[in-house]
Amino acid sequence: MNETLTDTDIQGAYRIGAVARLTGISPDTLRIWERRYDIVEPRRTPKGGRLYSQKDVTRLTMIKTLVDQGYAISTVANLPAEELSRRLNSTQPANLPPLGSGDHEVCVVGQAISVRACNTEHMPPGLELAGAYTDLEAFQDDETECDTLVIELPFLDRPLAQELNTPELRKRAKRIIVIYAFSPSNIISQLQRYGLHTMRAPIALEHIWQQCQINQTKQLDWRPPEWNPRVASNEPVPPKRFSRDQLAYLSSVTASLECECPQHMASIIEQLAAFEEYSARCEVQTRQDAAVHGYLHQMTARARWLMEVALERLAEVEDIRLPAGARTRPSALPHDKSD
Repeated sequence: MNETLTDTDIQGAYRIGAVARLTGISPDTLRIWERRYDIVEPRRTPKGGRLYSQKDVTRLTMIKTLVDQGYAISTVANLPAEELSRRLNSTQPANLPPLGSGDHEVCVVGQAISVRACNTEHMPPGLELAGAYTDLEAFQDDETECDTLVIELPFLDRPLAQELNTPELRKRAKRIIVIYAFSPSNIISQLQRYGLHTMRAPIALEHIWQQCQINQTKQLDWRPPEWNPRVASNEPVPPKRFSRDQLAYLSSVTASLECECPQHMASIIEQLAAFEEYSARCEVQTRQDAAVHGYLHQMTARARWLMEVALERLAEVEDIRLPAGARTRPSALPHDKSD
């Protein structure tokens, strides 16, 4: 039963739109996850609107991170916070120290974020503010190095994307997070191929610190995994990079180009995605059946991911502008318009 709040209790809570911006989970998907899995229990305003606590936002962020890494929502939705944290920490890169170590240094760049960061009374456990700069030039003039560099920009374009990938800047930080207000989808894809993490503004400072602690992008090992005929594979699979509408668009745009490669590659990706879904749902009779179909599912997903990366590169070279919604989210869930 959701708790109904008075007006005096609402201050400091997040409405569903703010939670969607902070976590990257759409309101429709969030409602469905709540109904199907009881993922969180938001409280209610006197008019029935959802209200989420900071604890809810943190939990949803952790779950969204695991889902982006390939975990099925049904397998992580009801895990306790300790287990979610354990799974996230198990995928941390070597350059990200354990939470609470106090030696993960963060630098921030940008007029607004530098003021907000400097006015923070206490950094979260495991983080230390090593520097705050109004612009990239000020950061580059300094000699400070850090573990995570957070850069806030009003917009992104191709020259800025190239500047963010310069060897000089990459040497100064082990990890770079770029916060932007406006950007073409192909520029976002370009930055992500560079290995930079992107976040859409506006975003709460607490959520930025969470991203400094949590590794959003798992580095996948693309060597074929060993097949164990007795155990079904439960390794995360790479998320899809194109929606069906975008693949259809890339197939149709070929008519205006001499090169037909986008059409052929989009067709291959669609077939791989179809077999990926089929292998995940194929009926199994024995443990060995489950193991081999899990293996096929994982290997097909990896092949699909590699083709998607190649198609993104081709679209960039051919200057093909994808329609809105560049990065995909799982689309199997039906829309729920109720709040």
